[in-house]
Amino acid sequence: MSRHLSVLLITLVVASNTSSAHQAERVCTPEQWEAVVVGKVAEQSQGKFYIVDVVGKAAADYGKGLIGLSESVFSQGQYVGSYLYLNTKSASYLADVVNRNCQKLPPVTVEQPCSDSRWLTYRTSWLVGGTQWSDTYQYNNGSSKTTVTVMRDNFAMISENVEHVIEGVPQLVTLQYGNMTKGITDQSIFNIPSYCNI
Repeated sequence: MSRHLSVLLITLVVASNTSSAHQAERVCTPEQWEAVVVGKVAEQSQGKFYIVDVVGKAAADYGKGLIGLSESVFSQGQYVGSYLYLNTKSASYLADVVNRNCQKLPPVTVEQPCSDSRWLTYRTSWLVGGTQWSDTYQYNNGSSKTTVTVMRDNFAMISENVEHVIEGVPQLVTLQYGNMTKGITDQSIFNIPSYCNI
């Protein structure tokens, strides 16, 4: 299960660095934001196909270099576990909350995404209601391909799909971001668990 969380962590960090070169006027994701995250991780391993469901919350504070993801994972409707990913300027942590296990990893550099970033390829736009538009972009990093859809006016993430191979296993991660809001009401998502003092 920690591999699934690692995938989501990578996905979240890539998404947090996602922006649009399609805009005429510079627009940025809020410096601080939080959102509800739901999604699936699918992989094929040893001739079998596995899918897990993910429900959680995510937050970012770009000024402090913080990314947090707290999630519950389900397989075939059955609870599998709860996991936490936290990135700080000095380290990243991947924690199994139920079993109180923790891995300390190197930190990931995070930047506030803005419309003038040049490393995304624009793919398409969608009218999502009334006069609101979303833009879809693609980002390639080695063997990983990420497709992200954002609201055009405020760069709030709507969804992302990541196709990649981890330890020889092909995976597809799909995430939907809901109720993405400016600011962070619950700063505890950035607390390092006591059992992570490695």
